[in-house]
Amino acid sequence: MNLILIRHGETDWNRIGRCQGVADIVLNENGKKQARELAHSLRDHNIKAIYSSDLKRAHETAQHIAEHHNITVQLEPGLQEMNQGDLEGLSFPDIRDKYAEVLKQWRESPETLRLPSGESLVEVQNRAWKVFEKVHQNHIGETVVVVSHNLTIITLLCKITGVGLKGFRDFHIEATSKNIIISEDGSLRIDVINDVSHLSPMESVPLFESN
Repeated sequence: MNLILIRHGETDWNRIGRCQGVADIVLNENGKKQARELAHSLRDHNIKAIYSSDLKRAHETAQHIAEHHNITVQLEPGLQEMNQGDLEGLSFPDIRDKYAEVLKQWRESPETLRLPSGESLVEVQNRAWKVFEKVHQNHIGETVVVVSHNLTIITLLCKITGVGLKGFRDFHIEATSKNIIISEDGSLRIDVINDVSHLSPMESVPLFESN
């Protein structure tokens, strides 16, 4: 299996730095442009299936890819972003002010933290891995696209590389980046991480704690 794991395009919340988990925010104009450029770069790939988180920003990104391949996008709630609970929709300065202790735990021991009224990285990884295993089993020897979200993708990369969730900060995943995972001879390897070479130059999104 050749799995092309993609983060969705940019949203307004990404641009202004609001905490975006399961809040169902759509792509902004730049995100739509990113998705079109991504889809164009994949137009000649022999893609057999496309899976996506059911959140609008991921689904819309996947739909742009599907238009080139006459494929129906299969929605998987297990690919959703981490539920940010009480932090959903807050700006990152507000999070620093109101949830300083949570943020401290997030930085020091992210693998053990459950966000208030939200999820833990372990829970995100477990549900996303179930989808990964399903895709892996159903598409041996095929090229498949999966569209998901920043933290969800990172939890998968942590598991595949064996670095553990404590090392999730080792990864940086940009909007509409390609991350290619190869399954061969019973083993998994990451061939490409955070490839955005298909995107035209743009003003970069500021780096925030999470999005």
